[in-house]
Amino acid sequence: MSKPRTMPKFGVVFAEKILGILLFSIGIILTYETYTYPTIAGMVGPLFIIIGVILIAFGVILIIAKTE
Repeated sequence: MSKPRTMPKFGVVFAEKILGILLFSIGIILTYETYTYPTIAGMVGPLFIIIGVILIAFGVILIIAKTE
């Protein structure tokens, strides 16, 4: 027998969306600042841009994901 589906708690859904927005924002800022001032980042500039894009992707996934 399977359990009946229950709705997720509002706090969990809210925390997931806030975390997604936070990750998205940090990724945007990290990517923009590294792309704008590449000499300050030095040799690890491309690494910071890749990390920023990954954070943006995780943020978008958390924002659009439906919690069940």
